[in-house]
Order: sequence, then structure tokens, then C-alpha cells
Amino acid sequence: MINLHFSSSAFIPGVFLLAGVSVAVVIQVYDFRKDFSYLQTLKKAEVNYEVKWGQLLLEQSALTQPSRLEQAAIKHLNMHSPSQDELIIVKP
Repeated sequence: MINLHFSSSAFIPGVFLLAGVSVAVVIQVYDFRKDFSYLQTLKKAEVNYEVKWGQLLLEQSALTQPSRLEQAAIKHLNMHSPSQDELIIVKP
């Protein structure tokens, strides 16, 4: 038979050490979960920003099409293509 003999002088500090390490592990796990949750929030925000960026690029390409620019120039600035009489050719 194995005879286990514990001395109280080593047992009490061991219990406190085990309790301290246990509390430290719980705190670390809590911090990890909190940071992981924040990371997931940031990833969702990143996806939303990428979607918005794509929408803005599409809008930019639609607004800068030559036909749209020509229509805006005619409608808002009263511009028109010059006739033959309005053309002036400058030679060097």
C-alpha cells in the first residue's frame, strides 16, 4: 500500500496557488472571449465597408459614362455640339 502523508505546511500554500492559477485562467478565458467578440464585430464592419465600396465604385462608373456626361452638359449647362459655322480651325 502507498502511504500518502500530507504536511499542512505544504498543502495550504498549494491550495492557494491552485486557486490563484484557476482565477488567472478564468480571467484569461474571459478576456479572450471578449476580444474574439470584438474581432467578429470588426470583421462584420469590414464586410459592410467592402460592400459599400463596391456600390460606390459602381455608382462612380455609372456617373462618369460619356453619354451621361453629355446629357448633363446639354441639360444643365445648355451646351451643344458646334455647327460647321461655329467651328474655328487654328493652324500653327
